[in-house]
Order: sequence, then C-alpha cells, then structure tokens
Amino acid sequence: MESIPLAALEHVTYCRRQAAMIHVEATWADSVDTVRGDLVHKAVDLPGTKRRRGFISLRSLPVRSRRYGLHGICDLVEIEQHTATPVEYKVGPYRPGPADLQVAGQAVCLKEAGYQVPLGYVYSATDRRRHQVLITDSLLAAMAAAAADMRTLLRADKLPAARNDKRCRRCSLRDDCLPELTHTQTPRTADLFVPRPLGTWRD
Repeated sequence: MESIPLAALEHVTYCRRQAAMIHVEATWADSVDTVRGDLVHKAVDLPGTKRRRGFISLRSLPVRSRRYGLHGICDLVEIEQHTATPVEYKVGPYRPGPADLQVAGQAVCLKEAGYQVPLGYVYSATDRRRHQVLITDSLLAAMAAAAADMRTLLRADKLPAARNDKRCRRCSLRDDCLPELTHTQTPRTADLFVPRPLGTWRD
C-alpha cells in the first residue's frame, strides 16, 4: 500500500484541492497562520526524551503504519507502561474534525508498535489546553476513508475543483489555487484574462 503522510489526513479532510496542491504539486506558501504554527511547533519539533517515575515523554517521534499505509512524526507521545498517548499541537482553536483524524492516524501507528492507544489529544495554542480525542471505531473508519481519498488524489491526472467558500479566505494557497476561477460553478467559457472582483464567497 502506498504510504501517505499523516498531515495529509487533515489536509484532504479540510479541502481536497489544497491536499492535492500540497502533496501532489508540492505547492506551498506561508501566511500569518502557517508562521504562527511553525512557532508553536518549535517547542516540540526538537527530538527529546523525558523520564519520570515510569512516565516517558517523547517529542518529534517518527512513526509508520504498514496496515493503513501511513508515515509521519508525532509532535508528542506520552508513554506509561503499555499505553501510549499522542498529542498533536495546533495553533488555532480546536474544532472536532480534521485534526482528530491526524490523531487517529498517529494512534494506529503506535498500536502497530505494540502499544495500547485508547485516546489522544489535540493541544490548541489558542485555547491553551488539550482536547481529548477518543480512538473509536467510527473515527478509525473515517481516518481510513481519508487515507483512501488521498491515494485517489495521488493517482488522479488533474487537480480537483475548488469550492470557493469561507475556507478560502485565510488559505495560504489562495493565490496559487485561484478559487474564483477554478470552483465547480465557473463557466467553461470564462475568459481567464479578464480581472474579476475579489470577495465573492459561497458561504
């Protein structure tokens, strides 16, 4: 099975076109949000280990899953005896959804390494707290579906159409994506060289 990055699980769930641009076309651009994310991750991106009374904290831990075809790096993993708990760091406020799938992907990688992983956490720098993510069968099924969708994008011969909705407003790839021109409702006869006003969103 073709292995995909853990980060792609969140990308493809949030926006399929964004995921294809990042992981197929290698397109990337920084924004205020991505720079803030880099600063938040500085605390955990340096590999390191802390031990205290049978409790081990591992930062920047490489993991992989052969069963699900996943690979990546866990921001933080806390291990106590035979139980491992992944902690994913995010800069924005927590909302259940794409970030949970990334935690689920880390969980299956740790399970294949021999640990029990009943739950994980998403740490929000905005909220300044951890949000618990239970590793349920339904979450694992959604994670596997996202991985399969990402593989479909990797094999596709063209990028998916943009949605041109509120997600585009703060997307760092907006200038490369051109959602006003590439979304599904753009007429095929549209002249790509005619300037169009900004700010038309389908919310």
